[in-house]
Amino acid sequence: MLKILHTGDIHLDSPFSGLDARRSEIRRAELRSTFSSLMTYVRDNSIDLLLITGDFFDTGFVTKETVSIVLREFSRVPDCKIVISPGNHDPYTPDSVYAKVKFPENVYIFKSSEQTSFSFPELGCEVYGYAFTGETMRKSPLRPTGDSGYIKILCAHAHLNSPLSPYCPISTAELEACGFNYAALGHVHNAPEASEAGSFVYAYCGCLEGRGYDETGPKGAIYAEVSDDGKVTLKRHIFSSRKYEVRRLNVTGAASCSEITEKVKSLIRDENMDDTTILRIILEGAVPPALVISPESISRGIGEVFALDIKDTTSPIYGGEYLESDPTIRGEFYRQLLPMLTSADERERTVASLALRCGLAAMAGENISISTAN
Repeated sequence: MLKILHTGDIHLDSPFSGLDARRSEIRRAELRSTFSSLMTYVRDNSIDLLLITGDFFDTGFVTKETVSIVLREFSRVPDCKIVISPGNHDPYTPDSVYAKVKFPENVYIFKSSEQTSFSFPELGCEVYGYAFTGETMRKSPLRPTGDSGYIKILCAHAHLNSPLSPYCPISTAELEACGFNYAALGHVHNAPEASEAGSFVYAYCGCLEGRGYDETGPKGAIYAEVSDDGKVTLKRHIFSSRKYEVRRLNVTGAASCSEITEKVKSLIRDENMDDTTILRIILEGAVPPALVISPESISRGIGEVFALDIKDTTSPIYGGEYLESDPTIRGEFYRQLLPMLTSADERERTVASLALRCGLAAMAGENISISTAN
């Protein structure tokens, strides 16, 4: 039985620029710590093969502290074969950390944009892959592997079934034709479910820690077992210390920022969110035009989560008295419709009301949605 841990898109030294300076530094340290936790898992579970499928580092520049941590952690697992496929964020170049740093003997790094392989007879497997050697890679390097009698693994940074992608476009048909038992892929941070195609299994590991509101939920790596006959079983393992979440909150009718703050607190309590959550709340609905929503003051009033980002997409709700004295085009529009809005004809009132709603929405730059019933 071959035991594999498949990770990638770790982005060590990521700036976490969406957070303030203090929290960004905390998150950078936590990302290093999460990587160390992953390596402890490798050691404690006697993992045979660690696959890092690209974007191990966030950029070509890697801090001395991060290099020191990586070398220390790799040295702690001398019996594990570690294979790295450099990605578009950390391509293999003469000036890259991969070329300039002496890694432990158990670390194997792809250096060419052509498909090559590492053979591990003691594990009964071959690991195929390639390296990004620049920020883009517009052609697939995949080739059929031939019949060696070994378990065949692909370790690759690639964009699956996206033929126009500049990040190594490959297809499931190509993967199947190559003869891999397991294709370990990196590049997609929000990992879809693993899939089977013919006799092989392929999967994206996703990122190790979310780094923004487009990477929500818990993150981690894939533990894979490959039997002697090539059968693959997978299990996702969560490693992330915090998670990003996005919620929409309707605050229609709220008359003050303090009232909105209480609604936000209720949402956090109802979902049992805590300091492990980095939360974005999108406020929506209709509020009085005089209400000035201050995202900063709302965020300052809530300490239950690690970080809170408030986005205000509410629209003002206008009463007839306000609109009748409004000197802008909005008020003139209302005054022109007023005779129809107060008509004795029910259908005329309905049409005028719909026209008013659509017109005010258009002036506010909102999408206009009209539904009618027969």
